[in-house]
Amino acid sequence: MKRQLANRVSIVWCAIRDNLRSRRYWATRPDNDFTRNGYAVIPDFLDRAECDRVRELAERHLPGPSHVVAGNCYTWVKKEARHGRNSAVRELLNANEIDEGLARLLESDRIQRMFSERLGERVELLGFGVQLDDIDPSTKRGLHVDVLFPPLMKAFIYLTDVEDMGDGPYGIAPGSHRWWFRKFVNDVLNALTIGSRRDMRRFIPDDQVRAILAPAGTMILSTQDIMHKGWGNQWRKPRFVIIAYGVTAPYFRGQPITEGREFVTPLVPSASATGLG
Repeated sequence: MKRQLANRVSIVWCAIRDNLRSRRYWATRPDNDFTRNGYAVIPDFLDRAECDRVRELAERHLPGPSHVVAGNCYTWVKKEARHGRNSAVRELLNANEIDEGLARLLESDRIQRMFSERLGERVELLGFGVQLDDIDPSTKRGLHVDVLFPPLMKAFIYLTDVEDMGDGPYGIAPGSHRWWFRKFVNDVLNALTIGSRRDMRRFIPDDQVRAILAPAGTMILSTQDIMHKGWGNQWRKPRFVIIAYGVTAPYFRGQPITEGREFVTPLVPSASATGLG
């Protein structure tokens, strides 16, 4: 009982601390559409041929349980986390380590510069994931934040057309990275109900959430302390998306992506996975 109480008090303290740090961070950023809204939509970032090529790369490596592909590249099947959310989602992480095209995109600095120009400080990328959201009308995670502080940035590049709500669009509450009080209240209520700390299910009306419908090749720059979700009733077709994982320069140590790595079973890489291509 004492341990549970101490854990809840710790969560409340961390919520106060991290919200204050986040508030100070955003108060010092330049004033532009990205820093006000928390996201930006970049049309035609990739051409359709490149979208199809990267999608086919993911289709080759994603089947089966979570496993190592080569080096730091691995797949994560999210239903293996057994939390009941995102059961139709799987991702190929650090895909830039096995694909020359993604490696060149990482080295080109294009995405890093787009973030850095908007934030007024350098953003570095850890690498790329290629995610498959299969048809799933029931287990998509609702509104949440990935972090409160330090800042985490992601760029989402649609590899398939997302032109209908049934296609599973990225959903975002514009400006909610600055909704500190609502984030704090959600954190506290989650602590009291033993909920997931970063879920933001309360006090956010549906009409404040925008679904981003766009063709393949569109990129969405997003700060991950904004309230966001995968759309909850994806029934028409699977969705493929590149996810670029970024951090601001003070928190970059040259590290690769490690999200979900604890669920991975090491396997001997196949011959087709050991080289770039």
